Amino acid sequence: MGDQLLAALYWEPPRRLSPALLLLPAEGGRKENWIPLATRLRQEGYGVLALDWSRHDPADREAWLADVYAGFAFLRAQKKVDAARIGLVGAERGASVALDFAAREPLARLVVLLSPGLSGSDATGELPLGDYGARPLLLVAAGDDAVATEAARRLAAAAQGEAVVMRLPATESERGAEILAFLRPRL
Repeated sequence: MGDQLLAALYWEPPRRLSPALLLLPAEGGRKENWIPLATRLRQEGYGVLALDWSRHDPADREAWLADVYAGFAFLRAQKKVDAARIGLVGAERGASVALDFAAREPLARLVVLLSPGLSGSDATGELPLGDYGARPLLLVAAGDDAVATEAARRLAAAAQGEAVVMRLPATESERGAEILAFLRPRL
């Protein structure tokens, strides 16, 4: 993979051995989009790393994954983070990459997918859940997003373990509360 230089924002957890989350934006999204959720997660005791995607060919799946590996390695190296309690939150394309990464990386404790889609190889029915195993999965779709709702339903049906589907209003505070309710007992 080589050395990765990423643009990221890091919120250190308040205590040692805290859980942490790696936040992956939508394609074209920015790390700053995560500030409201990251601030709330930090207040609840989580370490948080929000990434910007590095510049690469949008079709280069391995380059997207290299960004995630670099962010995950950063979190694992932090003194206050419990390396066995790191999860991922991805939005849209970031959701797809988060799930692909977690299917390859057994140390990823859980994944939260915001507005998931079925694109690329996923559209052919090859859902990347086989290697994800029985780890918890939260699939969140806005109530008016038919594509994300259908993707969430299909992914939940294919999951081997706990898969919670939530259709939520698109407000930041409501999404944050529901995500925290899912995370607390699992991470």
